[in-house]
Amino acid sequence: MSPDYDLNPTPTDVKARILLTNINLDEGACSIGLVESAAGYFGLTLIAARSVLGEVGAAVSNWRDVAVTVGATPAEILRMASAFEHDDLARAL
Repeated sequence: MSPDYDLNPTPTDVKARILLTNINLDEGACSIGLVESAAGYFGLTLIAARSVLGEVGAAVSNWRDVAVTVGATPAEILRMASAFEHDDLARAL
């Protein structure tokens, strides 16, 4: 597990939150629960996995500010909101 793996934010109306590469043998849905259940496959304890989740959540939580800084329009920001703002982000924090 890497904080930079499979980061392709896509609004949910374009594509459901499904990973292109499964991180376990049975499930491809992108979720905190999946990350936690698969942590051991990557040599991480649950505590370590949750620490990484917190780091990534903190980095992603200010995505709107970053979008404004790089020149995204209000319409573009609204369009991308579902890619970043969901229950798993709140859970990661």
